[in-house]
Amino acid sequence: MKKINHDEINHDQTLLNSLVGLPQRILQLHEVDELSPLILHELGHDSHFGLNKAVYLVDNPDFDSLRGVAGFCKDECSLHKADVWQDPYSFAHDMSSGQFHQQIKQFNHASITRNHDQCSQEGLVNLGKTLGLNNPSCCMWNTRHGNHGILLFEGRENMVEKQKSLLSQIIALLSFC
Repeated sequence: MKKINHDEINHDQTLLNSLVGLPQRILQLHEVDELSPLILHELGHDSHFGLNKAVYLVDNPDFDSLRGVAGFCKDECSLHKADVWQDPYSFAHDMSSGQFHQQIKQFNHASITRNHDQCSQEGLVNLGKTLGLNNPSCCMWNTRHGNHGILLFEGRENMVEKQKSLLSQIIALLSFC
């Protein structure tokens, strides 16, 4: 008989409650600068998915553009307030000195969905490595106007498949920011 892990159950319940509240926060704070990076940072923290690094990109095949929107690096979390919701309006200023975040925001490349070879799982993993991620995982989803959201992330070594699956479902919220 498998022993019940109450700490894991409590963490899962806290995570679920937080994730369910994100759409409401996005609606309330739609005018906040850098809302997508703020959401990415919230999801990347240990209290959520415990990522080491993550990159959010938007691919626009009509304009042949793949643009970096946000970068999350665990080492840069000391630059913003411990609770990003404490003062969400200061997040953009707090992260202006985040080297990884700024590097990703400046990333601009030709669309990878126009050239389907680069859009493969292997192509996305290689892109993640180019952007500084070790052993990256990836998620891609369709967004408005024929665009595509892409999340490349470096999870903890012990990140389980159910966490990756949940992340791949919730990450589309970035497209609403």
